[in-house]
Amino acid sequence: MGKLLRYSGWALLALVALWVVAEVVTFVLGIVSWVVSTLVTVAVAAVVLYLAYLLVSRLLGESGGKPKSKSRSRSREREKIFE
Repeated sequence: MGKLLRYSGWALLALVALWVVAEVVTFVLGIVSWVVSTLVTVAVAAVVLYLAYLLVSRLLGESGGKPKSKSRSRSREREKIFE
C-alpha cells in the first residue's frame, strides 16, 4: 500500500507540474502572438503609408516640383540683379 501511495503521489505531482508547464507555455505563446501581431500591423501600416506617400508625391510632384524650380531660378535672378 505504501508503494501505491508513493506512486500515486508522484503521478499527481507530475500532473500538476504538467498543468503548470502548459499554463506557462500558453501565457508565453499568447504574449509572443500579441507581439508578432502588433509588429505585423505596424509593418503593414508603414508600407501603406509609404505607398500613399509615393502616390501623393508623384501626383503632386509633377505640378509641385516645377514651381519650386521656377521660384529658385527667380530668386537667383533677383540675386544677380542686386549684385
